[in-house]
Amino acid sequence: MNGSARKDSNTAIMLNVVLEELNKQGIETELYQLAGKQMRGCLACYKCMENKDPRCAVKKDEEALVTMKVLEENMGWLIRQLNG
Repeated sequence: MNGSARKDSNTAIMLNVVLEELNKQGIETELYQLAGKQMRGCLACYKCMENKDPRCAVKKDEEALVTMKVLEENMGWLIRQLNG
């Protein structure tokens, strides 16, 4: 995730260097840039808990959707590592 206020700035350039090295190691990556996105914190509506669904029920909550996507991918990686 690139949290810089400027899309494709120095931060993005440096992140892409790291992502290229990870890709060379066979690790799939994706750069997500937050610049220009309207950001809000979680609305704390707890619909995700009520629905027993890790996806945010508020479809316009971009930050929550990205956070849940990253969490889902990380948990998948962790489970694969534990299963050997």
